[in-house]
Amino acid sequence: MLPRRMRLTRRTFPTAGARAASTHFSLTLAPAAPGHGGCAVVVPKKVARLSVSRHLLKRRILSVMKPWCSPDFALVVYARTGAPSLSFKDLSHELSSLLTRALHT
Repeated sequence: MLPRRMRLTRRTFPTAGARAASTHFSLTLAPAAPGHGGCAVVVPKKVARLSVSRHLLKRRILSVMKPWCSPDFALVVYARTGAPSLSFKDLSHELSSLLTRALHT
């Protein structure tokens, strides 16, 4: 789990910034005010109907995102349809490549 200081609230979600997408995920990355950056994951009911499934997917995504979280920027990952059916290995691979592509452009 992320430390509280690294979690974004809905208020601090970036509205503009760099966007990247893959088959099962999309993300928004924007510079943040010093000390107000962090990470967040959004898993809508349309993607995973049961709250147990949404929270499981959110925990998996956060565990992959943890090394990329920084107080210097705001990073939000949105799950897309089909993401809950991925194995953790596939989820990790797809999300890692997406994060690498987004952070190095």
